[in-house]
Amino acid sequence: MKTPPLSTPMLDIDGLVAMQRANVDTLVQAQSIIMQACQVAAEAQCSFLADCADRIESVTRGELDVGKRPQAYVADMHAAAEKAIAVAQSHVDLGIRANAEAIDLLAKRARANVDELQRLAA
Repeated sequence: MKTPPLSTPMLDIDGLVAMQRANVDTLVQAQSIIMQACQVAAEAQCSFLADCADRIESVTRGELDVGKRPQAYVADMHAAAEKAIAVAQSHVDLGIRANAEAIDLLAKRARANVDELQRLAA
């Protein structure tokens, strides 16, 4: 009894390599988006901390206005707390936007992978 010849589909190696190259490029783009957001957040945080350090330094040098009413100091503290909250909120918003953009890139690449694999399998 003779066995029938084994039929193997042709494998498009160039197509698979191109698909993987596109995957790596997409990952690099997503990483770049996240790293840029981190850099912007770090720069904003450094600026905020430098401002806080300047205020603390002025108080420790005796530049405290003793003629100021206590309510004015409370208002200053309230303004500083509001600024801290605004900085934190901007960091959160930046992170959300960067993550959404990176996830969108990765989702598009995943859809392209499915399409490419279907094309290669046909």
